Amino acid sequence: MQINELAQISSQVRRDCLRMVHAVQSGHPGAALGMCEYVVALYFNEMEHNSDFKMEGKGEDL
Repeated sequence: MQINELAQISSQVRRDCLRMVHAVQSGHPGAALGMCEYVVALYFNEMEHNSDFKMEGKGEDL
């Protein structure tokens, strides 16, 4: 995944965090906003996640 794609995802994640904090009128968004790029880079670039994964309880850690 390209850096500009990761930057766009990070921006969307930030907006989502702020919307959630605003919706409940509570929270401390600083940590979520501060580590957004790290989490996005790890999740979308480094981790080998399977988006088709479904928890069915067969041979999986639950």
